[in-house]
Amino acid sequence: MKFIKYILPLFLFAVACEDLDFPDPNSPSTASATVQSLVTGAESGMRSSLSNYLIGVSSVGREAYHFEPADPRYTGELVHGPLDPGGFVVYSSWNSRYRVIKNCRLLLEKSTDKGVEGFAKTVEAYQLLLALNMQNNNGVKIAPYNGLDSDPASKAKAFTEVAKLLDEANSALDGAGSAFTFKLSSGFSGFDTPATFKQFNRGLRGRVAVYMSQWDVALTALGQSFMDPQASMDKGVYHVFGSGQGDNANGMYKNPAATYVTMAHMSFRDDAENGDPRYSSKVVERSDTTTYDGLKSDLAVAVWKNSYASIAIVRNEELVLLKAEANIGKGGDGLAEINAVRTAHGLDAATTGGIDQLLHEKRYSLFMEGHRWVDMRRYGKTGSLPNDRSDRGDKVFDSFPLPEAETKGL
Repeated sequence: MKFIKYILPLFLFAVACEDLDFPDPNSPSTASATVQSLVTGAESGMRSSLSNYLIGVSSVGREAYHFEPADPRYTGELVHGPLDPGGFVVYSSWNSRYRVIKNCRLLLEKSTDKGVEGFAKTVEAYQLLLALNMQNNNGVKIAPYNGLDSDPASKAKAFTEVAKLLDEANSALDGAGSAFTFKLSSGFSGFDTPATFKQFNRGLRGRVAVYMSQWDVALTALGQSFMDPQASMDKGVYHVFGSGQGDNANGMYKNPAATYVTMAHMSFRDDAENGDPRYSSKVVERSDTTTYDGLKSDLAVAVWKNSYASIAIVRNEELVLLKAEANIGKGGDGLAEINAVRTAHGLDAATTGGIDQLLHEKRYSLFMEGHRWVDMRRYGKTGSLPNDRSDRGDKVFDSFPLPEAETKGL
């Protein structure tokens, strides 16, 4: 597939988003775009290629295999390699993330409203973080975005940029008053005012600080977020989907009874604790084992129960476990937070904490939410991930390449 060779094309990704209905949200010009259409476009655009992102990171991280005979790249390129810098697997998610960033930049040009700034910089930071999760040591492009004239920033510099955007957004939200001047979808229910959106922002900031091993910064941010060990573990912010005109279905949902679907790695059952509902609620054990391209599983992924189920951006459960991780980073065991999560799922308390226990909890609590590969990589443990076709030279990659279309000289 041939792609354009310029990052951030002047394209406003703004289709109808769930229950939002605004005049002409489809590809408005820069001059005619309203703040609302750009906000709606950014929120809708965050869903674009989201399934490709989740399939990509879960396949590389051996959470699951995506069996799709119509496209052998899912069990070939993602599991065996090489990852093609000119291909769809690498480019689709990158391109979608930077289209949203373009909307965010146009919002900042369009309005000096503090609420708009807080929203735009938070979303830009989140999209950069997803790109960095994939590209990892290869870095990503950060502002100023000058197409092929922009060299990728290093991983460290990119993390600093993401953190800066979130902190600037947080400061802007303090001056945004009691209500936004624009409307958000129901995915932000409970987080659709400057004060509550700020809690969402601080949750993301806590995630970034943990990724940067800044434990005190993480604990401060998490303390200002909606993190609450006593609250519902599902409280959070979500991508929402719908059947309305111009809307999208959840691309991660597949009927678990279908022949070829996304199949959990069988170690997900082997390593689960007896009676753990985080296992039994997220897969369907099929009576027959599906074998495809030398890989096999009898565990169909069933995290999402229908075509319009929401996909989490960040949930309370992750934030509680991030607090555990920050405490472990400071020399503690994280056991209080680990056991808060276990109690919420009806499990007996763990008797020991530490990183291995934390990674176990995150594996089952956040299955298929895009964290496993990133977490194992951060702790140098990708070598312990399953490699079922080692005889064929399969690899567990640590980074996706930069898209060919974003590289000078091509």
